[in-house]
Amino acid sequence: MTEQSHVEVDHLAVGLTRSPMFMGINIRLFFANIVVCTLICIDAHTVLGIPLFIILHLTLAKLSINEPDYCSICVKSFFKTPPVLNRHFWGKTNSYEPW
Repeated sequence: MTEQSHVEVDHLAVGLTRSPMFMGINIRLFFANIVVCTLICIDAHTVLGIPLFIILHLTLAKLSINEPDYCSICVKSFFKTPPVLNRHFWGKTNSYEPW
């Protein structure tokens, strides 16, 4: 007989380790999106910041479906693994590049 095993998930631990989300995206990105779009509306004297807000929000929500901290991981990986000094010799290949 084979025994069926399943992975137990502690929902409290998962909730405590995730970053805070609001409307499907990271709360920091949400408020940054609001600030940028509001400043565009004020500076340009137009309401084009509203469609920009919706487009950015949907894009960030799509990126945040699998990984809530997608943008912060990309920024950290860019600063932690910059292009190496011999990148011109090897062309577009970079063995230290994470992606």
